[in-house]
Amino acid sequence: MIAGETATGVIEAFRSVMRVGRALKQEDRQSAAALLGFLEGAGEQRLGQLACGLAVDPSVVSRQVAALTRAGLVSRRPDPEDGRAGLLTVTEQGAHWLAVHRRKQAERLVAALAGWSEEDATHLLTLLRRLEDDVRHLTTKESPRVP
Repeated sequence: MIAGETATGVIEAFRSVMRVGRALKQEDRQSAAALLGFLEGAGEQRLGQLACGLAVDPSVVSRQVAALTRAGLVSRRPDPEDGRAGLLTVTEQGAHWLAVHRRKQAERLVAALAGWSEEDATHLLTLLRRLEDDVRHLTTKESPRVP
């Protein structure tokens, strides 16, 4: 078991990283990337499924989807099982935008970790995935990540 002081330090470090992430989010369209990434991985989805998968209010996702549809990054087609609903998918243009965005993010992280060894970066990745799994299990009782 870790000490309370250590837990507090981890929380503060995590908050600091999140603040930087929020600044990048505003600069880099991280919300669009998160939505496109989820949609790309999960495949065609209804708006409600997308909101649930992203753990975001449907009204927020609706606004994001509208903007991404106008930009040509997401397409919508009628759901054949329910004509009132639409099915959303990433367009070819959206997949390209996402690939460029991911490449830029990776370049930024490589620059930030320039002084790190590959072993240290791999260890960080392992620990972050472990933390993610443990927090997810604690809060949602979901199964751990599949390797």
